[in-house]
Amino acid sequence: MSIPETSLRKPAVVMLLVLAFTAWGAYSFMTISRREDPKIEISWAAILTIYPGASAGEVEKKVTRPIEEALTTLASIEEIHSDSKNNVSFVMVKVAYTSNFAEQWNLVRARIGQIRSTLPDTIVGPRVIDDFGDVVGMMITVHGKDADPGRLNETAKKLKNRLLQIPSVGKVEISGRWEEEIAVTGTLDDFMQYDFTGITAQRLFTAQNMGLPGGLLHTSDYDLRLAAPTEYRNLDEIRDQIFTMSPATGEPVRIGQVFEVNRRWAHPQNLYIRTNGENAVLVSITMKEGFDITVMGRAVRSMLGDFGAQLPPGIHTTLVHDQPRHVDENLGNFLKNLLQSLILVALSMALLLGLGSSILVSLGLPLAILISLALMPFVKVDLELASVAAFIIALGMLVDNSIIVVDHIHTLVDEGVELGTACVRGVTDLHMPILSGTVASVLAFFPLVLLPDEMGAYIRSLPWVLTLSLGASYVISISFTPLLSFWFMRLGRRLRPGKFARHQEALKNRETKKPSLGSRGYRRLISASLRFWPVVLLISAGALAGSGYLFKHIGISFFPLAERDQFVVDIWTPEGSSILKTDEKAREVEKILMEEEGVTSVVTSVGLGLPRFWIAMMPHMNAFNLAQLLVNTKSPADTKRLVAQLKDRLSRVDGARIVAKELLLGIAIESPIAFKITGDDIPELLRISREIQDILSAHPGIVNTRDNFGTNALAYSIILDEDRALRLGISRLDTAISFITASVGMPVATWRGDDDPIPVVLELDKADITEPEDLLRMNVRSQATGQAVPLSHLAHLEPRWEVGKIVRTKNQRSLIVHGYLQQGRLATAVLADVLPQVKKVLLPPGYRLDVEGEEKERTKTFGDLARVFIITIFALFFILVLQFGTFLQALVILGSIPLALVGGTLGLYFTGNTFGFSAFVGMIALAGIVIKNAVVWVEFVETAYAQGMPYREAVISAGIARLRPILLTAGTTIGGLIPLGLSGSVMWGPMAWTLIFGLGVSTLLTLLVIPVVYYLVIRKKVLPPPITPTPQPDPDAPALQEAP
Repeated sequence: MSIPETSLRKPAVVMLLVLAFTAWGAYSFMTISRREDPKIEISWAAILTIYPGASAGEVEKKVTRPIEEALTTLASIEEIHSDSKNNVSFVMVKVAYTSNFAEQWNLVRARIGQIRSTLPDTIVGPRVIDDFGDVVGMMITVHGKDADPGRLNETAKKLKNRLLQIPSVGKVEISGRWEEEIAVTGTLDDFMQYDFTGITAQRLFTAQNMGLPGGLLHTSDYDLRLAAPTEYRNLDEIRDQIFTMSPATGEPVRIGQVFEVNRRWAHPQNLYIRTNGENAVLVSITMKEGFDITVMGRAVRSMLGDFGAQLPPGIHTTLVHDQPRHVDENLGNFLKNLLQSLILVALSMALLLGLGSSILVSLGLPLAILISLALMPFVKVDLELASVAAFIIALGMLVDNSIIVVDHIHTLVDEGVELGTACVRGVTDLHMPILSGTVASVLAFFPLVLLPDEMGAYIRSLPWVLTLSLGASYVISISFTPLLSFWFMRLGRRLRPGKFARHQEALKNRETKKPSLGSRGYRRLISASLRFWPVVLLISAGALAGSGYLFKHIGISFFPLAERDQFVVDIWTPEGSSILKTDEKAREVEKILMEEEGVTSVVTSVGLGLPRFWIAMMPHMNAFNLAQLLVNTKSPADTKRLVAQLKDRLSRVDGARIVAKELLLGIAIESPIAFKITGDDIPELLRISREIQDILSAHPGIVNTRDNFGTNALAYSIILDEDRALRLGISRLDTAISFITASVGMPVATWRGDDDPIPVVLELDKADITEPEDLLRMNVRSQATGQAVPLSHLAHLEPRWEVGKIVRTKNQRSLIVHGYLQQGRLATAVLADVLPQVKKVLLPPGYRLDVEGEEKERTKTFGDLARVFIITIFALFFILVLQFGTFLQALVILGSIPLALVGGTLGLYFTGNTFGFSAFVGMIALAGIVIKNAVVWVEFVETAYAQGMPYREAVISAGIARLRPILLTAGTTIGGLIPLGLSGSVMWGPMAWTLIFGLGVSTLLTLLVIPVVYYLVIRKKVLPPPITPTPQPDPDAPALQEAP
């Protein structure tokens, strides 16, 4: 028993399943996780190592290179990039995206642990950071003009605790928390008089501040805990600490008698956060996986309202990043587009199919969507922009199968077939073309899941939603649609018997009835096309050539800029700049921004990049010469205007490189134009960089350039007399500790009096250090002999310029030159202009120049898409050969794909869009969509020819028989896509217009060009001869006599 026959015999079962999936889908819609973008795991981890006092060259040699060499031996490591700066090594590693990330990061940690003993003893780390890729959903600043830092810290901590009580809140992190320290400060004379050094202080404080438990005393009845005073309880105990005996009096000398002991805010801080120029602490929120971010947003905003009423005077909270609001707006707009598409599809069917039939077909639309929603959690797909766009794309295609079935049922009924039989045959007669057409449509999208890396994860929901919805529409068309047709048509006969009788009378006279005007017009058109086939083929060839010419003029891009009421400003001061210098420049930029009309708030982070609040944004790690600002505006239009007009004002800020950037959709790219130079000699790399930057700066489409080495930094080398130091028993470590104490202060202990540990720092009074040479007046004590001598007896200082940062890629030194574009310029066009000149730059032997930036990522991704397209074509070819049994028929049908792409090119050209990622996806999708109608058309030709119809007439009749369904399916699909095209979506709009124009052209192909090519190529070469009916003898006729 076939599926449609089962549906008609057991309608209660069908309706029960329909109700179950409807309820399940509705529940899923209300509870499914909602987010702006899909959750994408980052295949990168960072390894951070602090090497105090080391130059960039020393960091590279002693820390970075050993770490790189150790990691290179891991099979899963795909890329290694590193930055070696003064005091800091920063190594980025990328593993294969398909791997188990947690397992791979554990392997990285294990390998680093194996080489830890070979690294310098004085380093801090290495620390593997594998969670910096999390995208925060909301950011709140706690701020106040001249507010006490302690109150900011305390308020931020309370806010964090309140936020963690919200069920949907996953991780809450505080950035820019003001750090305290206990400073033990003395003059140079005090240090010299009492011979008090960093080593002495460290030993003293360690012995008195161990923090050990007192132990347990076991008795017959109890275990008694012993509380021993093993650590400092307050500052007075530090001040009262005896550290030596007075040589003159023999009395004990206490710390507080000689040195100032103060609890204070560290200056400078390692990170500064501000909101609109006011000191702030930043609280960032990440949603728990599986929750609805819009629900989290409402809960957080409600909590903030209550929390704000309890704030101390002068303290405020500001929601500076609200992704849930954007998700509400964007998903709301997309869902509105979905509803508009649904209405347009229904209206298209009502106009072309009639009200009754359109109702039959339209009822399957929401059911297919609900079934897809019910199944989405099983394939780990959330409701986000890509998945909603997939529903809009699928809408028109979801009714294709039902249209074919309903149209064929009507045809059979018109031919006098009994209603129940017609409803069953409506499916069974065309089951194979319906199935193969559905599989072809699925194959147009599903291979996109094969895209690798983060790009595959970004687009993953689109092919899955289309596959689920198209599969659901197929099941509905062969089960639910025949049942609905049976019920509606039977009900129509009962309610309007007079109309049914007239229809039956008309059927009796159908042979004498003239064909419709559309059928007659199409017959004349296809007959002329078959007669003048050279003209048709010539026009088709001309269209292909013309589209190739147009393609050169539409421009090639990658991902568009987001339409967002936010943008980012990056500030880089020269390498070696203090955080205070960078903060000074950041304040200048803040002032400029806050003067601009349309700016609502400015959040500044100095010394560290902002948390990753945008999916296409790679976070910056700690750097004193970095500041990053998030600028919130009134509207996306203000964002574009401000970014364009600020570039000139920001370029006039001296002593820093400042770039204002709109947010980019897709994946993170540091700059649209970039060149990487690989070589060993740093001066040579810098020379090449300057020449390339000169070329880029001369181009009118480029507004700013920089390289990732930065400028040289002034440093003082400590030249140690090794022989004299060894004779005195003084080691390099002894001298280093003395210099640290004299310059930045030596951490000697940790005080745990409050909740958070506070470092105790021994430092020289800054009034005693006015020149670098003043550092040499400090004593250095030998840890081996205890002898102390002034540093000036062992060392002298020599000023020199040194490289502030050394960058390496794949274990080689490399330098990247970045170029930033004028608004409205395409990276591909600008690169085409500058690349020939850049290639003329003289490279010494062993040096290599590579194109990076957007070009590298676009080439890789488009290459992946091209492979997906090839897989799609081969899969479609396999399906066609499987159905028709010959290569020739499959090739003829596949020939419709290149001409359909003509329409896609026209769509991009006339709408002013470029050929980017989403347009490429649209072109791939066209491949599967356009052959669906051709498959069903060929099936009609073969059936008619097999039944004895002349070949030419079979070709024409198949077109007439398929005219209405082809126009309907094309019309509904185009109608469903129009709202998405008109929505102005910079991401999905190009794909929508590619499909709209491509489908329009493919409709003409299926009705005109494909019949002509099929008629010319196939004829009788492939098809079996038609069946000639065997005449049956008339029993009443006289018997024939054999011839003599």
